[in-house]
Amino acid sequence: MSSQPFPFYPRIPKNKFRAWNEVMFIRYNNERVYHHSNPFIRFVERKRVQAIIKLLAPLSPSDRILAAGCGEGYVENFIPTGLITLVDISREAITRAKIASTNLHRKKFLIADLERLPIPSNYFDKIECSEVIEHVYSPANLLKELRRVLKPAGFLVITFPNEPLINSIKKILIRFRLFHLFFPNIPPDMTEEWHLRSYDLVSFQKDSSPYWKISAVKGIPFDLLPLRYVLKCQKSP
Repeated sequence: MSSQPFPFYPRIPKNKFRAWNEVMFIRYNNERVYHHSNPFIRFVERKRVQAIIKLLAPLSPSDRILAAGCGEGYVENFIPTGLITLVDISREAITRAKIASTNLHRKKFLIADLERLPIPSNYFDKIECSEVIEHVYSPANLLKELRRVLKPAGFLVITFPNEPLINSIKKILIRFRLFHLFFPNIPPDMTEEWHLRSYDLVSFQKDSSPYWKISAVKGIPFDLLPLRYVLKCQKSP
């Protein structure tokens, strides 16, 4: 880690977080997994996107949708209708999202910190937040802010990696010297760099309980092999 431009979390000062995140996005953005050489990785990511779109339904053309931490805007190209605001703290992410986006007439782009959104309260009908919470400085602040900008009858669809299970599988493959054969260009442990914590369903339940009520949970690619979780949540009373 000594060669990295910034020290590992939690020693990253808040005033350097944005610059550190920019470096990490350029190095580890999701474009590399959506088009990965390993078909299993592509399969998992495709199942994640399909689950997000299914849980966002029903959608109408008038729905205001927040894509919180949109990255390169890949997921949002599959949202079939609605007015989408794509937000990311990374300038490079928003630049790539604009270039890659379809249906630009339905989209707005905003560079902003998800923990302090420059958006009125009770503004969005739905929120999509995929593979973001493990990267932010404060998951609790993120979840509180997403609740603030969502209408009372709206809902949140959020995804995150089941990091303990993923790392356990990686360790087995490393032990048998198979990891880099099957998963080139994937770090042995993402918490070594861009992921700021080893996140899982229990972590989310703890962080979200003051703000959200979970109404649906789906394991990706399968419930018996939950490498990712996709959840649908309503605002808590």
